[in-house]
Amino acid sequence: MITGTCLCGGVQFGVTAFSSAIFKCHCSKCRKAFGGASSAAALVGKDDFRWLRGSEGVREFQYESGFLRRFCPDCGAIVPQFLAGHQVYWIPVGLLDSEPGIRLKHHIHVDSKADWEILDADTRRLGAGFGSP
Repeated sequence: MITGTCLCGGVQFGVTAFSSAIFKCHCSKCRKAFGGASSAAALVGKDDFRWLRGSEGVREFQYESGFLRRFCPDCGAIVPQFLAGHQVYWIPVGLLDSEPGIRLKHHIHVDSKADWEILDADTRRLGAGFGSP
């Protein structure tokens, strides 16, 4: 099992298998939420994810559009969230405590990336999301 924790260690989770490669989202909301050029995440099936500590205290912020981010109440780190419509957990891979065994495969929402960001040439780019070429 691969474990992950927030910055302060108050929230901990475990992953037994990943459902996707790593993807980086470049939408404006992810840039704001992460304070950087993108968010790096992977998906994990519902049965391959387990909260180990601190999930009861996790807080959330939701925009009117439905965009949601869950975070640790102590350090503010963004933590995994369940995507009920897809039956998967969205996992910020920067929280993982060890090598996940998967690599970056997609840049998504590149149509709205910051002008100052330069993307690597080897990773597939999707304009508006996973379904867009």
